Amino acid sequence: MRWWSIESFVEGAGHYFTPNTVHMAWQIPQYFLLACAEVLFSVTGLEFSYSQAPSNMKSVLQAGWLLTVAVGNIIVLIVAGGSAIQEQWAEYVLFAALLLVVCIIFAIMASFYTYIDPNEIEAQFRKEEKEEDKKDQDSNEKEAETDSHL
Repeated sequence: MRWWSIESFVEGAGHYFTPNTVHMAWQIPQYFLLACAEVLFSVTGLEFSYSQAPSNMKSVLQAGWLLTVAVGNIIVLIVAGGSAIQEQWAEYVLFAALLLVVCIIFAIMASFYTYIDPNEIEAQFRKEEKEEDKKDQDSNEKEAETDSHL
């Protein structure tokens, strides 16, 4: 065995170990699936928050969406960093269990949710704006009449 070969000597242990036999390219499909899932999840969530928000709150809801993503990432960092779990598989099981709990909570929340048609919301806002404009116009006409009488 050569000292520069892939098989290496572990210091202090005095044993030779063979390297991993799984090729690194096996990570490509997993990262591809994770990226696709993230894209689908983000687009769906942003579209839902955008379609269900009134026109004057759309940017606030999208900012809230991105804030919850950031808070979720911080929770992952805290759990992963402060966890006493030594095996990586057990940490994955922990995150899967947390995800299952969140899915159940979301399913309960979704059962009570009433979908709002965005066109109805916009029509209602337009009607309210027209009424406010008409009131402003009427008050301006009254002021003009009182000014003309003076």
